[in-house]
Amino acid sequence: MTAPIPLAGSTASSISLYFAPNSSAFAPLVLLEEADAEYRAVSISLATGEQHGPAYRAINPQGRVPTLVVDGTPIPEVVGIVTWIAHRYPGAAILPADPVDRARAYALMSWIASTVHVALAQIRRPERYADDPSIRAALEAPGRAAFAAALADLEARSNATSSPYLIADRFGAVDAYALVVRRWADGLGLDRTGFPSFADRTDALFERASVRRARNRETLTLSAAA
Repeated sequence: MTAPIPLAGSTASSISLYFAPNSSAFAPLVLLEEADAEYRAVSISLATGEQHGPAYRAINPQGRVPTLVVDGTPIPEVVGIVTWIAHRYPGAAILPADPVDRARAYALMSWIASTVHVALAQIRRPERYADDPSIRAALEAPGRAAFAAALADLEARSNATSSPYLIADRFGAVDAYALVVRRWADGLGLDRTGFPSFADRTDALFERASVRRARNRETLTLSAAA
């Protein structure tokens, strides 16, 4: 676990985000940047199993990332963290003001967490579901099929709106979470021609200032851990 890295020029913050690179934690990392929050980023090495060590388990007993710690209180799970950021920084408007759009945003984020992320875990982390190596190997094919179906769903959603954002008319939590899915798709080596609208949309979002800062924050934090 690396030492927390505060924002340049900031004072010590009571907000710390524990994350791993290329994980779902990228969404809250982006949203904290979007909100111009003062926070600390702490990298957790999933490759070495650091998430299962006693230091991190004391913060998140499930051994999962991300976890946001606010004044010593841990908040796990992306949707929980998004909710806190939205309430703490209302000016950032990371969730839609309209109640129907806000409900749609929560529904889409919940689907990513409960369906898309599970499909990825079947491919990348089958040990979560089985001890038997043969069963682990058998999980990959249905995981890839479910992930491909999820990308098709996101492609349809992307095609269905003329807005540069998936829900409502401004960048928000759903878009940050969509970037996570795009990163996962790239990590799996999937051809963008299978989801051209979603690929073009997320390409544009990766150029957003808050997203660029989040990517830089990831790199700086990981460099400090090396």
